[in-house]
Amino acid sequence: MAQLFSGRIITAMASASRAAAGSRAWVARPLAAAPLVAARPSQLLIARASSMDNNIGSALMDQMRGKIQAALSAELVQVEDMQGDGRHVEIVVVSKEFEGKSAVNRQRMVYKAIWEELQETVHAVDAMVTKTPEEMSG
Repeated sequence: MAQLFSGRIITAMASASRAAAGSRAWVARPLAAAPLVAARPSQLLIARASSMDNNIGSALMDQMRGKIQAALSAELVQVEDMQGDGRHVEIVVVSKEFEGKSAVNRQRMVYKAIWEELQETVHAVDAMVTKTPEEMSG
């Protein structure tokens, strides 16, 4: 029997005389310095997105594309799932609605269109490109 207490492992040691009496003496030993991570990469646990996650991610990307396209009358909308789990995305939008707007305001317009997804599933937009049709062609 062992217990962790204040950086030390406390083990129950039964001496011959105490064992007969049914009692135990507790001895404190320093906690061995064990690494918190595996020594070899083969020992690491790697979590991969399942095919179910990919289906959810694909449906989510389609939903986000539709919302952006509808909100901004966009000529082009690309939403890419960067890790296959729907949590990290990159977005490209080409819309006339961006004319005369700063880069920050353009991004705000895109974020407004997909606000719900950003609150629930998507963790981060890793990159966003917002251009007008003229900027895209020139």
